[in-house]
Amino acid sequence: MRLDALACAWAEMGTVVLGVKESNMAVRGELMAFAAVACVALVGGIAFAGEGPTHLRPTRSVKFIPGVCTHLGGDRFTPATLEMLKQSGAMSVRDEIGWIGVERKQGEMSVPPTHDRYFNSTLAAGLDPLLILNYGNPFYDKGDSPRTDEGRAAFVRYAEFMVNHFKDRLYLYEFWNEWDIAIGGTTPGTADNYAALLKLVYPAIKKIDPDILLMAGATTPMAIKNGWLERMLELGALEFCDAVSIHTYVYGSKGQAGSPEAWAAWMQQVQEIIHKYSGGKDVPLYVTEHGWPTQIDERGRTPAVSGEYLARLYLLARTMPWMKGIWWYDFEDDAMKYDYNEANFGIIRPDLTPKPSWYALRDVADLAANAEYLGREDAGDPDVWVLKFRRPDGRDTWAVWSAHEDDDWQVRIQTDPAKRFELTIREVGREPFRRSWGDKAWYDDKRTWNENQVSLIVRGNPWLIEGDLSAGKCAGVAKREFPEAKRMIDAAR
Repeated sequence: MRLDALACAWAEMGTVVLGVKESNMAVRGELMAFAAVACVALVGGIAFAGEGPTHLRPTRSVKFIPGVCTHLGGDRFTPATLEMLKQSGAMSVRDEIGWIGVERKQGEMSVPPTHDRYFNSTLAAGLDPLLILNYGNPFYDKGDSPRTDEGRAAFVRYAEFMVNHFKDRLYLYEFWNEWDIAIGGTTPGTADNYAALLKLVYPAIKKIDPDILLMAGATTPMAIKNGWLERMLELGALEFCDAVSIHTYVYGSKGQAGSPEAWAAWMQQVQEIIHKYSGGKDVPLYVTEHGWPTQIDERGRTPAVSGEYLARLYLLARTMPWMKGIWWYDFEDDAMKYDYNEANFGIIRPDLTPKPSWYALRDVADLAANAEYLGREDAGDPDVWVLKFRRPDGRDTWAVWSAHEDDDWQVRIQTDPAKRFELTIREVGREPFRRSWGDKAWYDDKRTWNENQVSLIVRGNPWLIEGDLSAGKCAGVAKREFPEAKRMIDAAR
C-alpha cells in the first residue's frame, strides 16, 4: 500500500478519535490504539473490514497448530488483548460468528463489524483464525439445529455467505460446535442429522473456496465415548470433510486418569476408531477444545498444575503425527468467580493478568509447531518422559518431565566426549540458564564424577534442554523421595 494512502487512512481514523470528548480520555486512547491496529492491517495488505487480499496463512507451513479459543468478537476485544495473544505463542484463534448474528433479518446477511474488526486484527497480527459455523436461527426450525429441508438450505446459504465474505482471508473452518448436546439455544442433535447437513455444506463451500480446510465433528468427550462420533463416521462423514475435530476434556477424572498422558493414550484409541472408516489410513485430527480449568472445587487444578498440563499436552501431541493442532479452551477467563469451572478455563485473567499456563504456552508453542519430533528416549521408567525434538536451525531440544503423582525424579543424560558443548536449560515458564557437562554425585556414597553427563531433577513441569544432543542418551532415572503430598497434609492439620 502506498504511504499517501496510509496517511489518508490514519487521518480519517484520527478524525474519528479526536471527535471523542477530551473528558473521556480512556475512550480516546482505546480508539487510537484500534486505529493503529487498523493501519497495521492495511500496511500488511489486509483490509480492516470487509473483503481483503490474500492472507499469508502462516499455519499452512507448520507441522502442528498451537491455538487458543476466544470469545472476543464482541466488546471484550482490545489492542492489549491482541498483544497478549501475540506474545502467548498461539498461532491460531478459534471463535465463532453464529448464524443468528449474521441473518438478523430473514433472507439478509451481514457480518457484524465488531467480528470483522477482530478477525482482521488477528490476521494482521499473524494469527490464523479458525471460524466456527454454528448454531440455529429463529427463522428456521424454531431456532434449533437445522433438521428440515428448509432449515438445511438456509444454513447452507449462511455457510456460503461466510466463506464468500472471508475468502482469501480465512482457510480454517469448523462445522458446528457440540451438536450432540444442548448448546447455543439448540437441543441435543443426532449424528444422522449432523451428517445430513454436513453433506450439503461441504460441497457448497468448497465450490466457493477449494483451498479451505473444513473440520467436522466438534463433539463433546461424551460423544466420543457413547458412539455418536462413530455413527457420524459410519454415515460417510470422512468424504465430506478435510479433517476430524473433537473436544477432549478429562479434567473431571481423578489422578492420572485426568493427566495429559492418559489423554494421549485416549487419542490413540480415537484414531483407531477413525481407521475403521478410513481404510486404515490416518486422518488429520484436531482437538479444538481442551483445557484444565483452575476453579476451586474437586475438579479444578491449581494454576501451576494447569500450566504444567498445558505444556505436556502440546508436547505429547507431537508424538502422534496425525494430530495436527490443539486449541486450548480458552484464552481468557470468562468471569471473576473462583468456584465456577466455566469462568476459569483461561490462560489469562479477565484483566489480562497471565496465569502459569500463559507462560507455558509461550515456551512450548514454537517447539510444538515447527520442530521435528525424533522420538521418545527410553528412561527406564514409563512415567518419566524424555521427548526428543530438532528445531529447524538444527538445535536439539529434549523435553523432560515426570508423570508420577509425587516425588522428585533425577534424570541423567550422557553424551560422547566430542559432543560436550554447552547446553541451555529452562524449566517451562522460567528463564533459561547455561549448563556445562559434568556431574559430580557428591551426595551419594560413591561420590562419582562423570564429565560426560548432566543430571536434572524433574517433577510435573517439563524442562527443555537445548544444544547438541545428537549423541545423547538417557543414562538412568533415580527416585529422590520428596513427598509434597505430605507437606499439604501436614499444613492442613
